[in-house]
Order: sequence, then structure tokens, then C-alpha cells
Amino acid sequence: MMPAAFVTDMGPFPAFENDDYARALAALGETLPRPKAVVVMSGHWPARGILSATSSAKPGIMHDYSGFPEEFYRFDYPCPGDPALARNIIERLAQAGFPAAAAPERPLDHGAWAPLSRIYPKADVPVVQLAVPAGEDPRRIMAAGLALSPLREEDVLLLGSGALVHNLRLFRFGETDAPPDAWAEEFDAWLVKRLDAGQTGELCDYRRLAPSAKLAAPTSEHFDPLFFVLGAAPGAKPVYTHRSLRYGSGLRRIFSFGL
Repeated sequence: MMPAAFVTDMGPFPAFENDDYARALAALGETLPRPKAVVVMSGHWPARGILSATSSAKPGIMHDYSGFPEEFYRFDYPCPGDPALARNIIERLAQAGFPAAAAPERPLDHGAWAPLSRIYPKADVPVVQLAVPAGEDPRRIMAAGLALSPLREEDVLLLGSGALVHNLRLFRFGETDAPPDAWAEEFDAWLVKRLDAGQTGELCDYRRLAPSAKLAAPTSEHFDPLFFVLGAAPGAKPVYTHRSLRYGSGLRRIFSFGL
């Protein structure tokens, strides 16, 4: 069975930098079994009411950021899409009680293509991006992952791209090697303890139970892809392959379930 995995969205940087995180993404692609396709949920496509899936045979990418060097706007990741898989996803979600629809005009956002450009640099693995159910109870997002978990038996990689700590106002930009912020370390330690113990109930209640949760995740859309992955691999233990901190609280993690 194909594993499910979580990677950290660090903007478009992984596509252009060759730091330890970019190399860890590349190592993930070499470690995972080669998938038939990837279904990725990115925190940059929040949706309310209807869950959408990219359904074009050639989705293309969007440069959904501003203020970067010109090369960041010339980059392309010409991976194929998979319209048949998109239809399959929509049917499975509908059967699980999620209104879902095809999004043939939607390109991949950088939360999807930036990490995938390192994981599968040849852009030869079909990709379908799934919107994140914004504002939903984490248990509902886990249910969406569970509804799609049988796709793992068909060699489809279910991937969450988000951030366990995502508070840009507190990032110390310009201080790449800034000392770790204690509150971010404490939040991360709390998460890992619950992930290792399979305590999904406490994880779903992280806003009330976790230390510094409001600092780490002032909004939920980047944290929510974690619940998609947890639902996609029920009962599996996490295998951690990278951890680092950037800008003081920019927590970068890569881990897999069922590896």
C-alpha cells in the first residue's frame, strides 16, 4: 500500500534553493514507492461548502505570490493531471457526504508544485490537487482523508502540504539561522507526542489543548492538511525524515505514515 505523507509548505523556495529541506524533499521522492499519481491537499486552496479537485489533463501552475525575483515567475512544473482520478475522488467524497466538484480551470498552487518539484523533479507523475475544507471540524477533514484512503491501494500517494507552525507575523525574515523560538519548539513537541501515541482526538482538539496553539496556527488552513493525512492512514505510525526551524519559528517537517 502506498504511504501517505505530510510536507511543509515553505512558499516557492524549495523549487529554487538547495538547502537541507529541499534535499530532504528529494530524498522523500527516492524513499517512497513510485506512485501512479499524487493527490495533494494544499493550504493555499481553502474552500467552503464544496470540495473541489483539479480535473484538467494539463493543470499548469500559478505563481501565487508577489515580490520575488523574476526567475520565480518563469518557473514551470508541467506535470500531467489525471481527469479520471479526479472523477474518482469526487465520487468517493460525495459518497462520504462531502459535496464535491471538478475544477478544470484551476492550476496547481505553490503549496502543491513547489514541494513536488523536488519530490518528483521530472514532473512525470500525474497530480490532482484537492481543496482544503476551510473552517471544518478536524474530524471532518480526517473523514475526507479516510474516504480517499482506498486510493493508496491503487498506488496513489495522498499528500498533505501545509505548516504545523504558520505565523508569518512572527517569522524573523532575514534571520535564516535565528535561534528557535521556545513557543514553537513547545508546540512541536506537543504535536509529536500525540502523533507518536496516535492520539488523534487530542490532535483534533489542538486549539484548546496544545500550548501556544494560537501563535502556531492563528488560522487553520495550513494546519488542516495534517488531518487529511491522518485520515488517509488510520492507525499508522509516523516516520519522520526531516525537522528544522527557519526564521525562528518556521518549522519544517516531513513525515510519512505507512512507510
